[in-house]
Amino acid sequence: MGKLPFSFYKLRCLQKLKISGIPLKYLPDRMESLIELRHLEITIKAKHLKEIREGCWTRLQHLGLIECDNLECLPKGLQYLTSLRRLDLVSCSKLVSLPRSLIFLTRLEDLRVSSCKKINLQMEPTEFDVKRPQLSLKTLSLWDSDELKDFPRLLLQGSSSTLQQIQIGICNNFEVLPTWLRNLTSLRKLEILNCPKLSALPEGMERLTGLRQLTIKQCPNLSIRCRPYVGADWRKIAHVQDRDTPEY
Repeated sequence: MGKLPFSFYKLRCLQKLKISGIPLKYLPDRMESLIELRHLEITIKAKHLKEIREGCWTRLQHLGLIECDNLECLPKGLQYLTSLRRLDLVSCSKLVSLPRSLIFLTRLEDLRVSSCKKINLQMEPTEFDVKRPQLSLKTLSLWDSDELKDFPRLLLQGSSSTLQQIQIGICNNFEVLPTWLRNLTSLRKLEILNCPKLSALPEGMERLTGLRQLTIKQCPNLSIRCRPYVGADWRKIAHVQDRDTPEY
């Protein structure tokens, strides 16, 4: 496909655009004329997205970047998508990080990162983050990343009173659950699948009294520690009503 026809940009009332799997060479400047966009799923060949200007796509609620094989980074102007509630990053094999400006997306509720092998979600706090905005994440899904070793601290701690679900799977180098996980007071569901290096649960998980569902599969060392009544970490999860963990 390569590019969209010029007449396409006259669709000023267009609210949903899904052209993932049909790669464009780049994100055209004229795309900004689609001012009513609510949902956008797209595949591009470029290494970088064009910078997003303030006032652009102020109604956009869902952005999906799918199979953008050459994409290396996201623009800092992502923070101007002030209505964004869901961000999907899928099979962007060269994407290495998220912009720090993501912490200003105060309406973002759902972040899904899948098959982005090189991505590192750590954004270290700075002195300017002391008064950072309160975030509203409800769901975090992380799948199939070789670089992921820990949870993204700034994103999750900023959502400590709203985050309800965390799902992590096929992260071969994920090593540790942070001690501050116990501060996610709204957490209801935690799924950990195929993270072979994860060997223990953090202290204080018994404080997550709202946790209702816990799934641990294909995590050999962790599964042993979570064995009912005899595992070293059993006391931390005994209060969870719905548990799907190995019984051996």
